[in-house]
Amino acid sequence: MVYLGMNDLNGKRVLITGASGGIGRSIALKLAEHNARLALQYRDKSKIDRVIEEIKSINSNNNDVIALYADVSSYNDVKAMVDQVKERFKGIDALIAAAGYPISREEWFTDPLSISDDLLDKAWSVDLKGSYHCVRAVAPIMKRQGNGSIVLIGSTPALVGDVYGLAYTLAKAAVIALAKSLALALAPEVRVNCLVLGSIATDANLKALSSKEVYEMSKSIPLKRFGSAEEVAHVAAFLVSDASEYITGQSIVVDGGEVRL
Repeated sequence: MVYLGMNDLNGKRVLITGASGGIGRSIALKLAEHNARLALQYRDKSKIDRVIEEIKSINSNNNDVIALYADVSSYNDVKAMVDQVKERFKGIDALIAAAGYPISREEWFTDPLSISDDLLDKAWSVDLKGSYHCVRAVAPIMKRQGNGSIVLIGSTPALVGDVYGLAYTLAKAAVIALAKSLALALAPEVRVNCLVLGSIATDANLKALSSKEVYEMSKSIPLKRFGSAEEVAHVAAFLVSDASEYITGQSIVVDGGEVRL
């Protein structure tokens, strides 16, 4: 499906972190449909190889796809990755920071007053520090170019709170604040927005939840279902396209109407 204004994605140079699965994978596949030039960060080689094969099956003409290993919690890793992307593509038009700490079911349901420093550090290192490291590395390139779009990933518990998942919620709340602050700091050349996601039917989420839990959670969503990763990808594609060129500093909620601000 082609949306108005998406044709300008053709040839855009986009760095996507967390591209080997979940939200990042779906965004990569969506942008590949529109002939974007893609740099895909990964931690799992076998998974990213499958994503690249999927991209080739979707768009056999899109040969400008590179996969780069990096630990986003390390600024040195991120800077080296971004330097490689810049050398290959001669610039970076968009960053989508989709890498996130894979919090387990056990970690999610930890009592809020019993969360270890280790769990807090894991969530913050990937979600917050990882996002910041990526922006810190790409922003100077975009500023020199005179344009760029950055999309970070937040979560609805960061807006309204949750009984559980406190380490995750705190990190995502910080990511939302990061997007708002950087939108001010990097304007007018660079736009920064945050996708704030509700219940999305990624493989990881469906693996962590029973079918009964998914059913019960869906009852509180006005659209009565989990969203799909592809639906998130549609919004991400819009935010890196020129169709969204007057949008910055926004927390864009994608949750089927569960949170109404």
